[in-house]
Amino acid sequence: MTENLRDELEFLLNSLRDLEKERDAGDIDDVDFATIRDGYVARAAALSREIEGLEQSSPRPKPKWTQRIVASLVVLSMGLGGGVLLAQNSGQRLPGETFTGGIEQSTSTLLASARQLNFSDPVRSIELYSEVLKVEPDHPEALTYRSWMLALTSRDAETAVKQIALTTAVTDLIRAQRIDPSYPDPYCFLGIVYFRFLEQASLAKQQLDVCSSMNPPASVSSFVNAIVDEVNAAVERQN
Repeated sequence: MTENLRDELEFLLNSLRDLEKERDAGDIDDVDFATIRDGYVARAAALSREIEGLEQSSPRPKPKWTQRIVASLVVLSMGLGGGVLLAQNSGQRLPGETFTGGIEQSTSTLLASARQLNFSDPVRSIELYSEVLKVEPDHPEALTYRSWMLALTSRDAETAVKQIALTTAVTDLIRAQRIDPSYPDPYCFLGIVYFRFLEQASLAKQQLDVCSSMNPPASVSSFVNAIVDEVNAAVERQN
């Protein structure tokens, strides 16, 4: 049964990649792309949870981040409707809600809270950024930093889960660039993701060059400065 689920998961991952190509070729508009992509991500998250459940008895130790990255993907799918209903039925408090169900925080407060949790509790920060995006779907900071946290938490996940996370992260970083071309952070983080996670030095250099030209804040440029020499050396080796 697990193999059948993995086959379906692999099909979804391929479909996500094909969907990106269709969007880049202009065969599908951004609205339809986002709707279809979110459906794929929701189903992929559900499959990942099911596979995890079936493998609980496996003697092979699971990386500690695997469960957290699956939780992150579940958060992304919760905004699509079904997950919200499931959470309400189980008594789970959704991000941004009080225990009585009212909205507790404004968008600006949610963003401030998410920033503080970026590295101490990345899954919770993803929840908060997702809450912002429910209200403002085109918020560039929320898209950018949710993607960055998703990429970071995917590092030790199993291959299938990592692929879903990175596909989602790359897609939303590109979307953030299109929404606000003057915002440097998505260029910086996409360059790092291309290099560190996807081993695409040439693509990484293109993004990092744009990032550097836009004078990003010190908190972001420090990440870029740490790898720029490696990226340039890798590109030279390829040429």
